[in-house]
Amino acid sequence: MIKSFIMLSLLLSSLCFADDIVLIGTMGNKGVFQINGQKKTLQAGQESGSFKIIAIQGESALIANNGKQQQLQLGQGYVSSTNNGNDSGASVVLTADERGHYMADVFINQGSLKGVIDTGATHLSMSRPAAEYMKIAYKNGQAARTQTANGTIAAWIVKLPQIRLANVTLYDVPVVVRDSEDNSPILIGTSTLNRFQIKQEQNLMILTKKVY
Repeated sequence: MIKSFIMLSLLLSSLCFADDIVLIGTMGNKGVFQINGQKKTLQAGQESGSFKIIAIQGESALIANNGKQQQLQLGQGYVSSTNNGNDSGASVVLTADERGHYMADVFINQGSLKGVIDTGATHLSMSRPAAEYMKIAYKNGQAARTQTANGTIAAWIVKLPQIRLANVTLYDVPVVVRDSEDNSPILIGTSTLNRFQIKQEQNLMILTKKVY
């Protein structure tokens, strides 16, 4: 774990961004953070640099940066860019879980669900219940077929005007809604990942939004 935090610090320091933060521990209503390379213990309401701590909940922390909120799990980091207003160049840092999966929060229409990085998926993909929870009008989309582990099933393809992956906003994003009742995480496929520069080392992945 310590090695992971050291590696994360090195990766963050190699990027030219304004501020970076990593949640490295929690103690009741306090969180232990590494902010711009400095270890700090903060509780809800306190600020450091451009970050404000909103809440500490179990092994996670809700933070705010430049008006945007971000949920950090233990070991997760976040990099903020203040160079422009459209968040081009903004990054999110993901830590692999015990199965080697990289998870990120996906925000659509005021709803949020966990997503998993999946280079085997073509688009952002989710089940029908997930789409309904996100209030996606998927039945207005194009009818299609999609391949799953259980065979080919019906699906819909829709283009969403805006989604948010962790702290990064993306526009005109194609989404596949599977006609299934499974409760698996949202799949973050290649058409979404292609909008980022991806840097991976050890059990860390940094997604940096491409500047167009």
